[in-house]
Amino acid sequence: MRKLFISPLICLLLPTLGHAESTTTSSAAAASTATARVDFSITVPAVLFLRIGTGSGVGAANNTTVDGLTFTVPATNIGDGTTVAASAASGDLTNGAVTVRVFSNVGSNVTLNSSVTGQLKTTAGDTINWSQIGVTAAALTTGTAGYTNGAITHPAFSATTGSGTATTLTAASKLVRQEGRWTFSYLNANTVPAGTYGSTAANNGRVTYTATQL
Repeated sequence: MRKLFISPLICLLLPTLGHAESTTTSSAAAASTATARVDFSITVPAVLFLRIGTGSGVGAANNTTVDGLTFTVPATNIGDGTTVAASAASGDLTNGAVTVRVFSNVGSNVTLNSSVTGQLKTTAGDTINWSQIGVTAAALTTGTAGYTNGAITHPAFSATTGSGTATTLTAASKLVRQEGRWTFSYLNANTVPAGTYGSTAANNGRVTYTATQL
């Protein structure tokens, strides 16, 4: 039978392989000390998060819902300058109001901008300029802990196509944590032909908002 011989020296060394740091104080007496150390490492990812309308509370979870804003002009008010509010079901806060929330822990300021693909149009080709869309900025009714809740300036739409005028959100202690609400309306300043303007991406009804880390 083959026998396995284990050296006493190896037996002494094996226990040390699984141990953290340790020290022994021989002949310990009052006021003697022994120390041991542990190193900690915490990795926090760099995150840039933007929410316009429906979305998660404060986290960076993705949400694919695109909110719709619908305005119906009363027959007796076409083009008379009477502001038209959005329908009750429009926006996550209803009546044309949407949540705006930006989070960044990258350490620098963030810009927020809007972009359109052209004037709102009908399938017949009639158009309404984006300058006819009003936006009121205000704080959320109930804010989120850790966020600055206030009126975030809306990045003005381009009148025709492309990017608008960016708004800068300033970092504090290397963080951007700002939230608020935007309420949209139709200014109804011009008399235009009957039809549904926008509504689909093909009729330039979609606005894209972009947060950019500086």
